[in-house]
Amino acid sequence: DPRPVTDKLYQQDCIKDLFSFLQKSGYEHPISHKSLSRPSGKDFSNIVTFMLRRVDPSFQDGTLKIEDEIAMNFKAMGYPFSVSKTALVAAGSPHTWPTLLAALTWLMKRIQCMEYLIPVVEENNSGEFDSVEELESKTDTYFFSYLSASYTAFLKGDEKLREELEMGLADRLEGDDNILMQDIEQMTDKNAAIVEKMNNLGMGEKDLEELVQKRDSYATDLEQFHDLIHQMDQHVATLKNKKNNQSEELEETSKSLAKIVSKVQQLKGSIGNQELSLDDVQKMQNERKGVEEAIERALALRDQRRSALWEIESEVDKSWSDLESFVSDYSSNVGDLKLVPIVSSKGIEMEAVVNKDAVLDPNLSKLLDIDLPGIIQPTLTSCHEEYCSLISDSKWKYQEALDKLERSEEEFTEALERNRIVENKIDKCEETMEAERDAQDAKLGVRVREADSIETKVASLRDPVALEEQMTQFERQCSELEAMRQQHEEDNVA
Repeated sequence: DPRPVTDKLYQQDCIKDLFSFLQKSGYEHPISHKSLSRPSGKDFSNIVTFMLRRVDPSFQDGTLKIEDEIAMNFKAMGYPFSVSKTALVAAGSPHTWPTLLAALTWLMKRIQCMEYLIPVVEENNSGEFDSVEELESKTDTYFFSYLSASYTAFLKGDEKLREELEMGLADRLEGDDNILMQDIEQMTDKNAAIVEKMNNLGMGEKDLEELVQKRDSYATDLEQFHDLIHQMDQHVATLKNKKNNQSEELEETSKSLAKIVSKVQQLKGSIGNQELSLDDVQKMQNERKGVEEAIERALALRDQRRSALWEIESEVDKSWSDLESFVSDYSSNVGDLKLVPIVSSKGIEMEAVVNKDAVLDPNLSKLLDIDLPGIIQPTLTSCHEEYCSLISDSKWKYQEALDKLERSEEEFTEALERNRIVENKIDKCEETMEAERDAQDAKLGVRVREADSIETKVASLRDPVALEEQMTQFERQCSELEAMRQQHEEDNVA
C-alpha cells in the first residue's frame, strides 16, 4: 500500500473528509472528529453500513456476517488492497484503524464519483436552464445516466430497454435543440429590433427649424421651472420655519408636561408623608383633577403639534419630490436638444442636480449647482440667436441654389433645341452630298467609257503623227475631266 496510512497528517485529512461527507449525506448517528479518531466497533459498523447501503440498498440483510459482507463488497467494488476480517472485528484498535480509515476514504471517494457521474435519472425533458454551461452540465449528467443504464441493458441483453433509452436520449437532445433554437430566434428578433431602432435613430434627424421651435418651447419651460423652483424654495423655507416653531412649541410643552408630572409625584409623596384632614383631601382631589385636566390638555396639544409637524414634513417631502421631477424634466429636455456637448465646449455646466444642503441658502444657484438666470438663460438666448442666423442664411442659400438650378435647366433646354436643329441640318447636308456624289460618279463613268472608246480608235489609226496629236488631245481631255471630278468632290466636301 503506497499510501501513508500511518502518517498522522494523512489520518487527520481522511477524518476531516469523512466527517464532512457523513454530515452532508444525512448520517443519522452522532459523530465527531474525536469519535472518528478511534471509533468503537458499533460506530464503525454504523458508518460502513451507511456508506455501503448508498451503493447497495440490500447490504446487511442478515444472510451473511457483517465482516464477510464488508470484505466481499470491497473486493467486488475493486478495492486494490485486501480487507482483513480480523481487522474488521477489532476496528477501533490502533494498529487496524489506520488501514480501515484509508479503506473508508477510498469508499467515500468512490461513492462521490458514482453519485456525480451516475445521478438519479431525471424525467425525459429538457426543463429550464439559465445558461449554455448549465445546459451542457445537465446534458452530460443525463448522458452519463443513459450510458450506465444502456450498458447495464447491453450486459443483460435487453434490446427493448436499449431502444427505449436511445429514444429517450434522442427526445432529450431534440428538446434541448428546440429550446436552443427558440433562444436563438429570440436573440435574432432582439438583434433585429435593436438594428431597426439604430437605423431609426440614425435616420431620425429632424429639421433644423423644428428643433429650434422645440428648443424655444424648452426655453419657455425652463423659465417656468425657474419661477416654480423659486416659489418652491420660498414654500420650503416657510414650511421649515413652521416646523422649527412647532418643534420649539412641542419641546416647551414636553418640558411643561415633565414639570407637571414631577410636581404630581412630589405631591403624591407629600400626601403619603403627612396626615390629612377631610378638607385637605377634598382640596387635593380638586387640585389633582385640575392637574389631570391640564395634563390631558397638554397631551392633546402635543398630539396636535405632532400631527401638524407630520403634515408639514409631508408637504416638504412632496415639494422636494416635485422639485426633483422638474429637474429631471429639465435634464431630459437638455439631453434631447443635445446642448450639453455644445455648451460644455464653452466651459458652461448645463446639468442640474438638487442640493438639499443648500435649501436655505439665499443664493439660488447653489440649490441646483447651476446659475439659471445668470448663466444658463443667457447661454440659451445666444444659442437661439445663433440658430436663427443659421436658419436665415440657409434659406437665402437655398433660394439662390433654386434660382441657379432653374436657369441651368432653361439653358439646358435651349442647348438641346439648338443641338436638334444642327443635327437636322447635318442629316439634310449628308443626303444632298450623297445624291451629288452619285451623280458625279455616273458622269465620271460616262467619261471613262468615252476615253476607252477614244483609245480604241487611236490604236486603230496608223498615222503616228495624227495618232500622237489625238493622244495629246485625249490626255488633255482626261486631265480636264479629272480636274472637274476633283472640283466636284471638293464642292461636295465643303
